[in-house]
Amino acid sequence: MTQLQSHPQALDEALERMSTLDFELPNGFVNHGPMACEALAVLGCHDQIEGWARWFTHVVGEGPTAVAPSITSRFDWQDALGDYRRLPEWIGYFEQEAAVGGWQSLAEQWVPRLMPALATALFHGAIRTAHAVRGVSTVDTPPRRTELARALGYWAARFRIGESDAEPRPTGDTARGVVDAAASGARHYLDAPNILRLHGVTGAMAVNLLLDHLSPEDGFDALRQIHAEHLALYGSAPPSSVVSDSATWDEGLGRVAAESQDAHQVKLVEACRRGFAVSNDPVFAAAASRSTGRS
Repeated sequence: MTQLQSHPQALDEALERMSTLDFELPNGFVNHGPMACEALAVLGCHDQIEGWARWFTHVVGEGPTAVAPSITSRFDWQDALGDYRRLPEWIGYFEQEAAVGGWQSLAEQWVPRLMPALATALFHGAIRTAHAVRGVSTVDTPPRRTELARALGYWAARFRIGESDAEPRPTGDTARGVVDAAASGARHYLDAPNILRLHGVTGAMAVNLLLDHLSPEDGFDALRQIHAEHLALYGSAPPSSVVSDSATWDEGLGRVAAESQDAHQVKLVEACRRGFAVSNDPVFAAAASRSTGRS
């Protein structure tokens, strides 16, 4: 049993509390509440989740509520794609689709459709969807299904075609390729630790969470999209940071991030912990330590 499964009510209550909040703040920044709380659950910081949810509820205004498409008319999703005014319809549509076909079918159909917009809203459509998918795949509850509908709805409503390139489709182990791309992003982040570069890491590791819901072909396409977005984000020069091979994971990083009230720290630490676990690449430990001020 994972830590997330052993305390499902903490995350469920947080997601229910935040289910009426807006997706963006007045300054244009994204509401990180649901993503941060899900990451806190995975990090085992269950005692922190309620406080974080209350804080986001206080600072983020109310947002759109779902509007279910009429049963007498077909939802023209292609016409609505990228139209933020239709976000309530998107949420209602995804809620209906999940109720009829199940959340797995919803994710398997829509993640590939939306992947060309991987970097939309600084990767947050994909990142929020990835956190939601992991949450509901661990424990299938109504608040988690609602969060998945809202995450997909935001990604679809903010949809913008991203970068493209003419490089051949990647070959080999797609899952490892995604983690390697995240590791490269972490090295670029260490070169210049800032918010933009950080999202190249969490964006790639969001795809890592979504790969189980992609066909092999769609997985290759997702990896190619990561490479294209990273080229636009970091440029073509290789990262210059040198990381000690002796760097190991600091288990205290999760608690440090949880106490920071910085959602970016929480999300990066959780993403880097996953990257380190599967690759043992010390750059993940170094990037997480840098984000929390431990190095």
